[in-house]
Amino acid sequence: MERPVKDGILYVQHCKFGKRSWRKMRAQLFAASPSGVARMEKFDVRDDGTALEKTSLRRCARRVIRLSDCVSVGPAGTESCPKATAAFYLTTTEKSYVMAAEQRDEWITQLCQLAFQGAKEAAQSSARTQPSPAVPMEENSLYSSWQDLTEFPVLVVRTDAAARCGLHGHYLLSTLPQSLTLKDPQSRQPLLTWPYPFLRKFGQDQSIFSFEAGRRSDSGEGTFTFSTPRALELCRAVATAIACQQQSKDAPDPRLFCAPDPQLSAQGLEPQPWGPGAEEPQPSPPLGGAQPTSH
Repeated sequence: MERPVKDGILYVQHCKFGKRSWRKMRAQLFAASPSGVARMEKFDVRDDGTALEKTSLRRCARRVIRLSDCVSVGPAGTESCPKATAAFYLTTTEKSYVMAAEQRDEWITQLCQLAFQGAKEAAQSSARTQPSPAVPMEENSLYSSWQDLTEFPVLVVRTDAAARCGLHGHYLLSTLPQSLTLKDPQSRQPLLTWPYPFLRKFGQDQSIFSFEAGRRSDSGEGTFTFSTPRALELCRAVATAIACQQQSKDAPDPRLFCAPDPQLSAQGLEPQPWGPGAEEPQPSPPLGGAQPTSH
């Protein structure tokens, strides 16, 4: 008989008609074994106010999260949580969860061990087959792959624009250097692309990221809203990409300047930029934080 490596009470955040609420559940973590895969099992509970060991539990349909599908786990510090708890997120290839627990760090540590230990052991086994490097090296605990930094699992929140484009369910939203791209979560094929100059506005609120697309976008104009525990990180990535694109746009082209002429220098004249409006270079307009050029 399988025994859970961790057993306790969790609160799972639900969103219905735009209103967030917390559902109390009992959760159990199981390690991979001949009897089953590494997973989290959740059950609805009814608490009569007694201690955890004597809590009155009413088991409903068992909900299972396969930890092999886990993409990321981490603290979610901006959430308003039930008393004496702290929030964390659990993102899989199928869905993003926001949960809260009294021992949040213990849950995060145990989830990471069960979800990612197999991949780590495989990497270590592969490393043992390679010749040892001449220089001692240490693992970088801050390492993140390029996809970790640019791809965000999201859940579509229904809007008129999303319904018009037939969007529903889970996707990957990728912050590329030139555009914001929506991808299929399995094949990672691009489905919709919004060049940054075609975004009128964008912003986030807790676990919600939203932007307004201009009429020149492939999707047409309208507001698109996504739920993700990494909403703040996603919003910052978009702002950074727009700022970089704006800086590249404002950088002077060296071809617009004349080559120095010794005769002009001898007369005290300096080479001048040529081109329309070059006499008095105008300062570039401020980015405005979350309002790229409207199209």
